[in-house]
Amino acid sequence: MKKLFKLTFFFSFLMLFVACGDDDLEPTLAQDKDLNTGINNADDLVSVMNSAYDRMTPSGYYGRNQIIMGDVRTDNLYSNVNSGRFTDSDMDYSPNGAGPWSTIYRAIAICNIVIGADIAGLEGDQGKMSHTQGQAHALRALLHFDLLQDYGQHFVNGGGAGALGVPYVKTYKDPANLSPARDTAGSNLGDIIGDLQTGISMMNDAYNISTSYMTKMGAYAILARVALYGGAADSSLYATATSAAEWVIANGTASPASAAGFKATYYTDNASNSIFELAYSGTDSAGINGHAYILRGTSYGDVRILTGSSGDDLYDIFAADAATDVRFTKNGMIGTAQGYPSILGKYPTMDGSDNVTIIRVEEMHLIAAEGHLRAGNSSGALTYLNNITGLRGATAYTEATLANILNERRKELYCESPGRFYDLSRTGQDMPLIDSIKQMNDDKDGMPPKFGSYRYAYPIYLSELNANPNMVQNAGY
Repeated sequence: MKKLFKLTFFFSFLMLFVACGDDDLEPTLAQDKDLNTGINNADDLVSVMNSAYDRMTPSGYYGRNQIIMGDVRTDNLYSNVNSGRFTDSDMDYSPNGAGPWSTIYRAIAICNIVIGADIAGLEGDQGKMSHTQGQAHALRALLHFDLLQDYGQHFVNGGGAGALGVPYVKTYKDPANLSPARDTAGSNLGDIIGDLQTGISMMNDAYNISTSYMTKMGAYAILARVALYGGAADSSLYATATSAAEWVIANGTASPASAAGFKATYYTDNASNSIFELAYSGTDSAGINGHAYILRGTSYGDVRILTGSSGDDLYDIFAADAATDVRFTKNGMIGTAQGYPSILGKYPTMDGSDNVTIIRVEEMHLIAAEGHLRAGNSSGALTYLNNITGLRGATAYTEATLANILNERRKELYCESPGRFYDLSRTGQDMPLIDSIKQMNDDKDGMPPKFGSYRYAYPIYLSELNANPNMVQNAGY
């Protein structure tokens, strides 16, 4: 299915550079066209938009690394460096850069092309073109949110909302902003939420195709995730998270998977619980560079389940319901491969043809649970929390606490976006120690990094610093 995104129009028009400097976020000179002649109708606009989705799929971003790094830095997974991959799972990053910086800004550039198009002068369905631009706004918000989570300084040295975030790029090829400076984390959150609200106002469900494309439901779900994360800096955002999550639950088309149908959702593109996902197919040839090979492949298999004697690893948290919880061994979701405890049920096909789900409806129930808890509504929080346990063959909670909600998020969302790392960081927690040898963590005292460490953020790429005179490196690098 993904190959539908790789259109001839894209390849003839939108090859982009890497950095955010003078040549950044632009087509190459040989392919640089006047946008007024490059986009002539509604179908052209959709073609450009499709290429933004495509730019999110490489292994360096949602095709593998963004999701794996969300867990391999924590008490869920570790890297045995079998093939030399994920050696930075100990959060000891190269000062020359880490993470998906350039990949994300390339996708943002395409969103800005779509947003900047004068649709009033284009041929075709104006409603469809407005919907397409709404998708671009919502996707631009998600892309900047990922950048903020990975590179922002808001959790470093008590930075908070006034700390450095990332450049929020809203225009394509703007001569006045070819070397953008970093905005604050608080400003980033405001812009992200603004983009999502604009996207919601512009999208029309009549133009929805599948959950492989952004929808109004998808934008509300991302708003819920963003606001929950942002609540650490602005507690008023927890109410926004709650209302957005409940909007999705009440008005969206997605429904939580039953116990019997849970495993099948990972084998099914655009499953009934999917809100937004990225489309892949066997012809994309992710192969050994995809999720499956890194999690349990015979030649790679670098990333495995972290186990230890502390009683707090991913195996141990399922202990009370080991025989009944469909997220554990009962369904073959977690088991053994090549002698290692491994993730088996998620990303089931070894050729990388599984769609990658970015957000699903079960997360909305857990966001609503946390939002109600933080508002003092423990009864409402418990109801949403047990909506998930009731569908998984797990024992219902008798009390809604933050620890219980985070525990259930860990059980439900392991090895999926957004990742346990971001739950630990947004709640001000140190990286847990399960096994010092397997985790290879050493922050000078033999322990994993503590909350506030500079290692809670990736360094900015050297190429970016060289290209953009207004760019500032992150603390500690």
